[in-house]
Amino acid sequence: MGEPLLTTEKLSNHFGMVCTARDLDLSFEQGVLTSIIGPNGAGKSTLINLLTGHLPVQAGKIRFQGREITRLPIHKRVRLGICRSFQVVNVFPELTVAQNVMIPVLARTGRAWNPIRSLSRETAVTRETEVFLEKVGLQGERDTPATALSHGDLRLLEVGVALAAAPTLLFLDEPTAGMNPVERVRLLDNIRELACEGRTTFVVVEHDMDVVFSLSGRIIVLHRGEVLCDGTPAQVRADAKVREVYLGDDVSDLFRYEEE
Repeated sequence: MGEPLLTTEKLSNHFGMVCTARDLDLSFEQGVLTSIIGPNGAGKSTLINLLTGHLPVQAGKIRFQGREITRLPIHKRVRLGICRSFQVVNVFPELTVAQNVMIPVLARTGRAWNPIRSLSRETAVTRETEVFLEKVGLQGERDTPATALSHGDLRLLEVGVALAAAPTLLFLDEPTAGMNPVERVRLLDNIRELACEGRTTFVVVEHDMDVVFSLSGRIIVLHRGEVLCDGTPAQVRADAKVREVYLGDDVSDLFRYEEE
C-alpha cells in the first residue's frame, strides 16, 4: 500500500431527516483503483460530492496529501489534483474534441480559452492535447464537434478532459452509464491502462458489477450513508452483510463472480 492520498474523519451529511454520510472514516491509497457500490440512495454520489467540494461538509474533516481541505472550494481542489466526472456528460458540445481537451491544458498553464486567438502557435499545448487524445483513443476524432460523437465517445472525451487537468486523484461517477457492451469494454480498457501508468489514482462509483469486479483492487460498499464492507473483491463477495443488503435487488450480477 502507498501513502494515503485522501482521508476522511467522521465525515457526515444529512438532507433533512435522511442521513447520506454517517461518521465516515476512509482512506484512499495511491495507485489502488477503488470502486464504490451500494443500493440506490446509499450515499455514493454524495460522498464524491463531499470529497470534491460540490457539497459543503456538515461535520467531519477531509485531508488530501496531509493537508486539510474540508472547506476548500472546488477550483482549489482541482489545482491540488482532485478531479471528477459526472453521471451526465459534461463537455462543450459545439467545440471539437481537441478544443475540449485544450481548455484544461491551457488552464493549468494559467491561460484561458480564447476563441479569437489562434492556437496554431500553441505547439506545446497542441502536443499535450494529442497525448491525452491518444490515451483515451480519440485521436481520430480530434476535429469532430463533441455534439457529433456517440455516447460512448462522449464518455471517453469526458475522461480525457478530466485527465488533461493532470489529476492525482480522479473520481468517475458511473462512467459506463448508457454505454453498449462494445463501448463499455473500450472505456474499461482505457481506465485499466491509465491506472497502470500510476500517474492518476481512480475512484469509480458504479452500478455495473462487471465493471466493478473486473477493474477494482478495492471495493467500498455503502448502505444508508455508512460503510457496510471495505475490502478486496473476494472479501466483498464473501461478506454476509453485503448479501443481506442486496436481497430484494438483482443480486445475480454481484454474486455470479464466486469461485465454483
